[in-house]
Amino acid sequence: MLWFALCVAQVWALHTLHLIRCRLRRRAPDAGMTTAEYAVGTVAACGFAALLYKIVTSGAVSSALQGLIRRALGAV
Repeated sequence: MLWFALCVAQVWALHTLHLIRCRLRRRAPDAGMTTAEYAVGTVAACGFAALLYKIVTSGAVSSALQGLIRRALGAV
């Protein structure tokens, strides 16, 4: 849930910065859609990161990673 809140905060901050830049340059807020596209990409990346986090912290994957690290440290 924290990941989602951070993503929403980042999207809101990016949108606010875009509006400020548009006002400073005296043009319409919808003059450039790159910020909106970037925001959608950020939300998608956060969703993917949350999914990967859930997978990596699951029991099976976590024990497999721990075993791999133990074998690697044992080889040293």
